[in-house]
Amino acid sequence: MDQNMKALSKEELVRLGLQYLKIHNWGRGMEYLSHAARQGSSKGANELFKLGKSFYDRKQYPEAIECFDVLAEMGHGESSLYLGKMYQQGLGCHTDIQAAFDYYASAYQNGSALGALRAGQLMMGDAMRSRKVREIAVSWFEEAIKGGIYEGYAEIGRLYLENDNFDFVKGPDKDNKTALSWFLRGAIHGDNRSRELASECFMKGKGTSPNPKRALELCHQAFHDGSVSVCFKLGEWYSEGRGVKKNLSLALAWYLKGYERGDERGKYEAGRISYLLGRIPPGGHQSPEERQKSLNYLRQAAEYGYAEAWFELAEASEQEGDEKTVEKFLRKGMNAGSEECRTKLMIYYNRHASKLIQEVRKATTPEAMQKSGGSEEEILDYVNLKYKEAVYWLKKAANVGDVDAWAILANMYLYWGHRLGVTEKDFLKAAKNGNAAKSIDVRRLLWQYYAGPSPVNGECFHKENPRKAYLLAKELAHEGDRSFMKILADYYARGYGTYLSPRLADKYAGISGYKPPGKEST
Repeated sequence: MDQNMKALSKEELVRLGLQYLKIHNWGRGMEYLSHAARQGSSKGANELFKLGKSFYDRKQYPEAIECFDVLAEMGHGESSLYLGKMYQQGLGCHTDIQAAFDYYASAYQNGSALGALRAGQLMMGDAMRSRKVREIAVSWFEEAIKGGIYEGYAEIGRLYLENDNFDFVKGPDKDNKTALSWFLRGAIHGDNRSRELASECFMKGKGTSPNPKRALELCHQAFHDGSVSVCFKLGEWYSEGRGVKKNLSLALAWYLKGYERGDERGKYEAGRISYLLGRIPPGGHQSPEERQKSLNYLRQAAEYGYAEAWFELAEASEQEGDEKTVEKFLRKGMNAGSEECRTKLMIYYNRHASKLIQEVRKATTPEAMQKSGGSEEEILDYVNLKYKEAVYWLKKAANVGDVDAWAILANMYLYWGHRLGVTEKDFLKAAKNGNAAKSIDVRRLLWQYYAGPSPVNGECFHKENPRKAYLLAKELAHEGDRSFMKILADYYARGYGTYLSPRLADKYAGISGYKPPGKEST
């Protein structure tokens, strides 16, 4: 201990500790409060515990452990509970189940019945496999019950319940009647966990005859006593028709109650049920009233975060010919995480682009050009206008992840770039992003861009790079492209982008049937 601290009273240590906390000097404040607590100051201990909890809440676990350690050594049960949880979960320390058990046991010995419950819960896995361990775990739960922790009834019942999570492992005999008796004892004492487990037994007929009415009564009791999880149980039963008549509207209501009580999963489940209620049948055969009702449910599902609902809304808008809304809904669905919406959005954009490109092809056939009577410049202006519109849609497809759209853009930029107002940088970006495309092999486009001293096929952009041209030709040739085997033979014969190699020139010429310069037959 610091010599200056030894001379201070408990009250002075607490006062100085609190002053350091006010200026956010947490380490120094902790030190003074720890000394005060060790000297028997109840206020110092309380303030140190509050500091430990604040560290825990801020996820500053090592500092929290330091606070709780001091208090646990002094027999502070709540601090021992925190330490047990932290060693159990590895928060600020290595996971150590034995240490966690010791802390829980210490918490119980220092007056916390919750420590007994937690100690027993740590033994659950082994208790499912061993009769001896089960008996020890039961004794811990019974101690918890004596201290008013009635969840112990539910845990004991679980140890006897058949078809629990550990039944695939050979263990002590199970008895559903015994399990149900423990659940019902817990239910009588107002434990919601026991009520829910008992309701499952009555619904499934485990340890008793099936009794859906009794199951629902227990669930409603749990709900009225504040249970959140029971909302999901009832939502599941009604949505699947499990033991009760299937009723999606009731399922929706129960999931919403779970959400209202603070469980975010309820929002998603409510969205899922709203989606099921709102799905428009194939062909859309509904009365106007039925259709409006479906759309309202779908909008509700979307608002609850159920992304697939946006796809259904987009489909409905498409049936109504509302193109603008189709795109809006698909984008919302994609942003909410729906892969189906993203795929549909790519198809939607590509359909627009493809239609424009097809219009250009039809308008530029010799017959169509002759029939139109337009000048060459007028035809070029028409093509340019349609291509710009196509590029607009292709960019949209590319920006939502369509690699083939990038490849098509690269192809259009290479041959029509000047009229489209794009640069070489735009072409190279499109080629890079379209590298994995299946519709167009962008390596061929890049080869045209890099090969030879000047464009040979009407390309707008060209920047000779013999090395890159050679590497692209080699890659394509090695994949079996005979035209590039011929090019590779020529490159080895001339040393273009690589070293001179008559042997390799002859090799690739032999495969492709190409005669390099100077090798023509006489």
